[in-house]
Amino acid sequence: MKKLFALMLALALMVTVLCAFAEGDGGDTGGGQTTTSTASTPSITIKTTSKDAEAAKDTTEYTYYRILEADIGTDPQINDVYQSGGSVSYHTDSQAKADALAAATIPGTETKVFKVTRVGESSRWYVELIDPDISGAQLAAAIGTMNLSIFPSATFSQTEVAGTATSGTVDPGYYYVTSTAGKNVAVQTLTAVTISEKNEFPTVTKEVDETDENAQIGDDITFTIKVKIPSTANDQIVLTDTMTAGLSYKSIDSVKMGGSTGTDVASDAYTVATTSDGFTLTLPQELVVEAAGKAELESTKVIEIEIVCTAMLDKDAQTANPESNSVVLDYGENYTTKPKKAEVKTYEFKFNKIDGTTKDPLAGAEFQFLLDGTPMKLVEVTAGKEYRIAEPNETGTTTTITTTGETVRIYGLDTDVQAYSLQETKAPTGGYKILKDAVPVKASEGSFGEIDVENNEGTVLPSTGGSGTTIFYVIGGLLIIGAGIVLVARRKVHE
Repeated sequence: MKKLFALMLALALMVTVLCAFAEGDGGDTGGGQTTTSTASTPSITIKTTSKDAEAAKDTTEYTYYRILEADIGTDPQINDVYQSGGSVSYHTDSQAKADALAAATIPGTETKVFKVTRVGESSRWYVELIDPDISGAQLAAAIGTMNLSIFPSATFSQTEVAGTATSGTVDPGYYYVTSTAGKNVAVQTLTAVTISEKNEFPTVTKEVDETDENAQIGDDITFTIKVKIPSTANDQIVLTDTMTAGLSYKSIDSVKMGGSTGTDVASDAYTVATTSDGFTLTLPQELVVEAAGKAELESTKVIEIEIVCTAMLDKDAQTANPESNSVVLDYGENYTTKPKKAEVKTYEFKFNKIDGTTKDPLAGAEFQFLLDGTPMKLVEVTAGKEYRIAEPNETGTTTTITTTGETVRIYGLDTDVQAYSLQETKAPTGGYKILKDAVPVKASEGSFGEIDVENNEGTVLPSTGGSGTTIFYVIGGLLIIGAGIVLVARRKVHE
């Protein structure tokens, strides 16, 4: 009786799974590819009609996994058999595989995909779709969440940028195919199947706000990352953001679906991990699948996720080389873009303190470096020679620059700022006049930003007890002598 029941159940399942899995002569595999079938020995052929420039490699490797086995009828025109309701059924052959299939869910949901039924105590579990209307993208994404290592697999490759790759003969079944070019698809193989790859990949760009391309140490720099997700995307995206030593990551300011004017993505819908030189942001599979669904509604079949982040130009920034911020996009396990880079530059200013007449260097003068008339905090890098702009809240700063007779360099400046100036607060030793007015200065690169600041000796004024008062003593003495002579002469006249 049990055997009879098992046989009846198996026959019933043959019909149900046939309707659920068989798609006919062509269809969408769920990864942006289309398939065609011919009545011949089962095989998988990948035909690449276009290839994203980022994915162009010398060799593209494909790995297929036999997720389900297929039992087919004996009619030589098998293509007609399975399309017209012939005897085709799908099954698996182990408890581990059956458990994996039964647990598979659409990413980001708890929606299970497969119904698995064991036939008696046999080593056969028949498999059917719970929802026959599930999309190819959802089915491929669900299969991709399983532990694929327990399923039979093999690898074949394509050595040309555009061309074909063929698996050779395979057993009838339902297959999941991955590619080192980043595409994952599910496809039935009851006959010879050709997959035409469209190779639409997520892309990424990196920009710096145009007002931040030139910056001063301590300034916040705004960067924008734009990820374009095609309607065929079905795997997670990881963005690795790397900053050079002169930039310090501060925060993710916003993530928007649909570009700069789109809707905010909730902060718990993605993850951010800070690294020693930047951050890693992960857009999980469920968010990518959601974005791909929205992209399907767009005329371009692409939707943009915009990420805005902030970094600070820090004390390690140098004028010799631009500071750069690059991002790399990883899609799934097999696709990585080239780094996309945005750059920030900082500049310097140099001055020499000299005698206005002899042009000789002068030591002992003191200056303040001003921004909009306010003294800036500096860090003395080399005594009397080199100073940099201090970071906010940095300790060990000064507002006084003391000349030693050598060229003074101040760096970490923004060349777009027009309000820098030097104010002398103490004249050099040796009778020089202090400069009354601040000297306007401009940040630049290298020697282009170097100027001479001249001091002149003051006019010598009369000193107390010197020739300026002696003349009065002489005149006074002569008057006294003259008065004495007149007095003596008058006495003689009276006598």
